[in-house]
Amino acid sequence: TESGISRTFVGLIILPIVGNAVEHATAVSVAMKDKMDLAMGVAVGSCTQISLFVTPLTVIVGWATDKPMSLNFPQFEVILFILAVIVVSICLSNSKSNWLEGSMLVTTYLMIAVGFWFEKVVDYREDSA
Repeated sequence: TESGISRTFVGLIILPIVGNAVEHATAVSVAMKDKMDLAMGVAVGSCTQISLFVTPLTVIVGWATDKPMSLNFPQFEVILFILAVIVVSICLSNSKSNWLEGSMLVTTYLMIAVGFWFEKVVDYREDSA
């Protein structure tokens, strides 16, 4: 875009932070009250809802409005998604959490943010002129 920030970065990093600020605040507040199961449930539930409902619904709405959308993600995005799933599954595999698991989650998010900040955006749309 004109600001130099890619649409991918805005859509995958900035919008989820702003759009889910209330859920983040809820997760942090219940975690501070030592209710980690509820905090993880809020965080993971939100991610599951987006990946299983909102993304496919967006594609269907795109088809209905004749906008070119698909679930054909670039290889870089698929690799980052798999990395995030692996790190979250490691953190959820035991019933206890500590600062190291939290730092793994934050570091994964920062790696994804840096990756999308420097990603070369390729336009997959075909000109039908």
